[in-house]
Formats: sequence, structure tokens, C-alpha cells
Amino acid sequence: MRKARLAAILSVLMAACLTYISWRRRPPLQVASHAKLVLKPVSRAKLVVVVDNNPHGGLRAAWGLSIYVEAGHARLLFDAGPDPQVLRENMKLLGISAEALDFIVISHEHGDHVGGLPAIAEVNPGLTVYVPRGTSSSTGEWIRSLGFKVVEVGGPTTICDGIAVTGPLYGPPYEQALIIHVEDLGLIVVTGCSHPGIERVLEYVHNITGLPIYAVIGGFHLVGASEARLADVANTLKRLEVKEVYPIHCSGEEARKYLSEALGPAYRGGHVGTTLELGAP
Repeated sequence: MRKARLAAILSVLMAACLTYISWRRRPPLQVASHAKLVLKPVSRAKLVVVVDNNPHGGLRAAWGLSIYVEAGHARLLFDAGPDPQVLRENMKLLGISAEALDFIVISHEHGDHVGGLPAIAEVNPGLTVYVPRGTSSSTGEWIRSLGFKVVEVGGPTTICDGIAVTGPLYGPPYEQALIIHVEDLGLIVVTGCSHPGIERVLEYVHNITGLPIYAVIGGFHLVGASEARLADVANTLKRLEVKEVYPIHCSGEEARKYLSEALGPAYRGGHVGTTLELGAP
């Protein structure tokens, strides 16, 4: 029993070390001159965390992420969590209609971000699902088999007024972030797991848009991160003057505690059911 427990601890430590080493070796994300993104703003945006592993109230918690977004006239789902039943139940409790969705954005192909898609396919087949280029053919075919149209995104791309995606950043896993431009505020950046590094993602978004980042919400991928790494993240958030920070999903409790102390009122936490309403009423 002792040996099994020790082996489990060592495997977690090794995974954390490998994550840190991989992150340190990655160079800054380069922005080609043609990659500049012009994004027309919308007057308001609403985001609701539909699936997350941080529990709250009577909503079901599960390891994964799904965020509902209203921006301008668009309604979309960013990621779908790990399980159709969890997604289905939480959407109902939160008063969110799957039938009203206009499209879906998938950050990356891990099961805790795509597993809930059948719940949407049951009631709204034929939607376009935007995935980052580099997504495996098997995942793409599975999404198509549900009745969705799959569009691979190869770089910074505007989907509609106020909404864009970065396209793939590093990989595997190839991951993209969602960008929402709210008039008079700036950008909301929505991340799935931030495998490329949350600070690198934010720097990249700022560089391709030239706009201030008002808020960031999603997985920060900081479980097991060193204090030096956490300090880098906090310093980047401060330097970019991000006003609202919501680390959820794979951000980790230690990282959440550190950022809470380092960022003061800019730190907002987050859990399943967290709702952001930004911009004009």
C-alpha cells in the first residue's frame, strides 16, 4: 500500500516537472505581420460557466470545461465538458437553450472538452464546430458523425462581429483561445486549458489585436506549477492590466490561492455557474 501511494506521488511530481520543462523550452509565440486581427466590437457580452470541476450550488461539477457565450447577436458554446448528461442537466438548470446556439468553438480535442457534444447534437445537429488545425482526424470524424460541420482554423480568424479565435498555438495538443471584443472595455479571452502557457496566450492575443485585455476566464493549466512560474503569470496579468481574472478548471487550488493574493481585486475566482455580464445593459 505504501509503495503504491509513493508511486502515485512520484508520478504526479514527474508530470508536473515535465509540464514545467516543456513550458520553459517553448519560445515566445511569434506574430507574423499578416496575422494582425481587426475585430469589430459588440456592445455587450454574457458568459456562463456551464461545466467546471469547481462546484457551486445545485449544479453538477465534473472535470472539464464548457462556457456559454452571448456576444452581439451570436450565441455559442465554448467547449462541451466531458459528459453529455452533465452538460444537458446544467444547461437546463441555468436556463440555456441548446437549440438557440449558432455555433460551437472547441479549444482542443481532449475528452474533458469535447465529450459533451452529443448533448448538443441531439437537439441542434448541423451546427458548425470550429476546431484548431492539427486536431486528429479521428476526433474530426467523430464530431462529423454527430451531424456537425467541422471547420479547421489555421490562424487568427474572425467568426462574426465581436468574436474571433486565435487558431492553433503549439501542439500537440493543438489549442486555440476565444476572443470577444466588447466596446469601451477591451477583450475577453476564453481559454480551455492554456497548454501553450496562459501568459503566452495573453501576450499573443494582445499582439495580434493591439487591444487591451479586460478579462480572462478558463483553464490556466497551473496544477503543480512552481512559485517562479506563478509569479511570471501574475506579473504578465499585472503588466497587461487585466481587470478581471477567472482561473477555473485545470488552474489548480494552489495557483488560485497565489493569484488571489497577488492580484487583489482583479482576481475573481470562478466555478460552475459563474456568470459575467460585461458592457452596456
